[in-house]
Amino acid sequence: MKTPAKCQKICFCHYGIGWRDGVNVVLRNLTRGLKKRCPSLDIFLLGGEIKEKILKEAHYKTIPELLPTKKKITKSQLKKQSVIIAKKLARQTKEIDTLIIENPFMGDYHLPAMLGYSLYAKDYKPQSTKLFFRVHDYFRDSKKYSNKVKRFFSPKEIKKIINNEKVDGFFVINHSLKEKLIKEGISPKKIFYLPNPIDKTLFARALTRKEEKLLRKRLLIPIGAKILLYPARVVPRKNIEEAILLTYFLRKMTEENYVLVISGKVDRHDPEGVEYYQRLKKLTEKLDFPVIFTKGLLPPEREYDYTGRIKQFGIGDLYKISQAIITTSKKEGFGYPFLECWFAKKIVIGRRIEEVIKDFEKSGLKFWWLYRKFSLAGVEKQAEILQNKKEEKKIIEANLKVAKKVYEISKVTERFLEIVNRR
Repeated sequence: MKTPAKCQKICFCHYGIGWRDGVNVVLRNLTRGLKKRCPSLDIFLLGGEIKEKILKEAHYKTIPELLPTKKKITKSQLKKQSVIIAKKLARQTKEIDTLIIENPFMGDYHLPAMLGYSLYAKDYKPQSTKLFFRVHDYFRDSKKYSNKVKRFFSPKEIKKIINNEKVDGFFVINHSLKEKLIKEGISPKKIFYLPNPIDKTLFARALTRKEEKLLRKRLLIPIGAKILLYPARVVPRKNIEEAILLTYFLRKMTEENYVLVISGKVDRHDPEGVEYYQRLKKLTEKLDFPVIFTKGLLPPEREYDYTGRIKQFGIGDLYKISQAIITTSKKEGFGYPFLECWFAKKIVIGRRIEEVIKDFEKSGLKFWWLYRKFSLAGVEKQAEILQNKKEEKKIIEANLKVAKKVYEISKVTERFLEIVNRR
């Protein structure tokens, strides 16, 4: 499919480009897919800062005011800052055909930006520019990000900020978000479900014995231990204590030397996150078995130094040497572990997140062994799957076949272009 001339310049706007967060994973994968499909397409990446260039062929722009701040703000200051953001956004994107604003409804996380995006759409957007808001997270789902919104604005004003007629469309990463936007008064015809794309190349490389030994050494994972990998940031909603208990009971039931590896980041500037990490460490000491925190997110791809030596292993490398992927999170926007595992040819075990899994099951994926509530019966089911290699292989092969057809970069890119070029 050839991209129409109308979409020759496309811009993605996020709070920070090159951050180690989920949105940047999406941006990395989607922009690479777009460039591969449409080499002549000019891609712009706009953020509060450029931490890392995630696509070498892209053009990069900054609006410093898009960086979140923890400074207290009055309603008067909020309005002034939002106007500044709206005007700068208009200047930076005046020649853009299609603008995608990532996570526009984050509430208190960056209220001036949320209001600024709405003002841009209403008062500053050129008629020729197509504007889409892509919703990954929603402020109403978090007390932490909804307090100021409710204090500064009436329910009617909030609806006006969200339901902006000048926005051409809204991308959502799950159907639950679609229902929430409909409740705000947005027409279902303007809401498009677009799953996050998976880069299969990240999980294609098989490690040599020497490479696996080096990776284990760097992460302090004992040789011979069977890795249960939980790719998650160290925050309370990830429910890591349950993953620790699940691993503990799996070790008891199967007599296998399982070790839990948390490949996530402990945010030293977040008191809640630091306190949570300390509680988890105490739990592991009490249960007396190895739980390894990598203490930082691994990059998507393997990185080399100037001599050709491995500077840093990628997340795909850790997937490949793991026995299984584990997730016990109580809430996710998309749920990468439920998809990435199949491309790495690994099973996923743990807790079922209903609003996430339902979307995946609609596409044909199967997750019948996951539990809804932690119990010994649920643990036994996970143990059975891990020990039944024939059944495990059957599940992986069937789910990989579906995942390639629906969630691989090329498929999501095709759907994305269909939507932005349709009107």
